[in-house]
Amino acid sequence: MMIEAPHRATDVESLFRLLEVALGRFLLGMVGELELAEDLLQETFLTACRWPERLASASSAEAWLFGVARHQALSALRRRYRLRAALTRAAPRDRDTYELPAAARGAIELVAPLAPEDRALVLLRYCYGFEAAELAEITNRTPAAVRKRLERCRASLAAHLTASGGGGV
Repeated sequence: MMIEAPHRATDVESLFRLLEVALGRFLLGMVGELELAEDLLQETFLTACRWPERLASASSAEAWLFGVARHQALSALRRRYRLRAALTRAAPRDRDTYELPAAARGAIELVAPLAPEDRALVLLRYCYGFEAAELAEITNRTPAAVRKRLERCRASLAAHLTASGGGGV
């Protein structure tokens, strides 16, 4: 789905309402902790508010926001131990808001053996439907490099499933 880049603060708020659940689910799939995912979701939209010109100039506002969310998740995974104290300050939310559907939970378990960057790429492609051109924008790679990386991820997952007796992908 292509969403026009917002031009005013109210447009960012509308975009937030439109993409909040999808981004929340993606972040939860990346970091595996609801509280951290909520914090990263908030940071993603704060970034959009801080950099409206970047959001407005993006060819796809949705892809730009998923790219910001990906960056937030990867940074959090690298500095997870420092964020623990910050998470206690977050206001509690309804825990069912970003609860993953059963099929998505299975996908998250399937991609768990992948490195975080590869996990993000696979989730964005197969759970959120981003095409190679959009993934290239999100990851700062070429579409050809994205397709090759996805090919390697599929091969890695197939080898992992075969080794664990789960069959192929």
